[in-house]
Amino acid sequence: MPRTIHPMLAIAADKPFDDDDWLYEIKWDGYRAVGFLDGNSLRLVSRNQNDLTAAYPELDEIPRYIKARTAVLDGEIVALDEQGRSSFSLMQQRTGAGEGRRIRRTRDDIPVVYYVFDLLYLDGYDLTQAELEARKQLLASIIVPNGLVRYSEHWIGRGTALLAAAREHGLEGIVAKQRRSRYRQERSREWLKIKLVQQQECVIGGYTEPRGARKNFGSLVLGLYDGKSRLVPVGQAGSGFTTDTHAQMWKRLQPLETSRNPFFGKVESDRRVHYVKPELVAEIRFSEWTHEGRNGAVKMRAPVFQGLRFDKKPRECKIDPALEGEA
Repeated sequence: MPRTIHPMLAIAADKPFDDDDWLYEIKWDGYRAVGFLDGNSLRLVSRNQNDLTAAYPELDEIPRYIKARTAVLDGEIVALDEQGRSSFSLMQQRTGAGEGRRIRRTRDDIPVVYYVFDLLYLDGYDLTQAELEARKQLLASIIVPNGLVRYSEHWIGRGTALLAAAREHGLEGIVAKQRRSRYRQERSREWLKIKLVQQQECVIGGYTEPRGARKNFGSLVLGLYDGKSRLVPVGQAGSGFTTDTHAQMWKRLQPLETSRNPFFGKVESDRRVHYVKPELVAEIRFSEWTHEGRNGAVKMRAPVFQGLRFDKKPRECKIDPALEGEA
């Protein structure tokens, strides 16, 4: 059984489509995790090889519900709201980070579940070269119905209808996957993600001074790496914080403050900008991409802070080459 797996990642697509050569799944809004099952133990590892096992102790019971001696599972750890929808906001409340980027357990009153959508290894057999649909059929057959580990259902050829259903139920979007695709430990066009909301992981490279009654800082200054590995400013997010999350963010920003501008070029702002080392990644929702400012650079319109992503590295936050080409 392999000790390390780098998860297969999807490419963003603009709109849904119907194709019988593809299967379609719900896009879960949580933390991607590969599960290594060995006997009665389960090790959960993030896409960046951080160990998540201790942060979610309730998932230790998962081996009881998998009919296998050894297996490697791919899925998403999610917190569900009262309607059964995955909620990244709840995951942020449940999960914090300790020293370095180690994810830790913070609250016990927000339970999590593990939605699994792929099976990479089973009882001595490497399945990564098997077709996706066959892997999923085998995966469904080894899960005993329970509340902790859940099989992520799929629909064949019905992307448009599934996205409409996802919109109706307030979900993040869907993922389209070629039915015959092999498992590649890289980003691939054989898997496509189609989102209902604009969402982007951004690097925090600074903050602006506060105004009025607000303390500590006004907005986060956000950036993405371009094709030349330069951190380009793409917007500023001052909303989306509670009193607690604002104070927690301030504690994280202070030790990272630096006199060096991490961005390529000057940040456009009507407030003084303080720079920080580009080590934190924020989940941001926004309305659309625009070309604003004096130089017509790409920007997020109405960005809203959703939470920190401790499972993502700053260098993974890259601007879409198509957006760069529009500037």
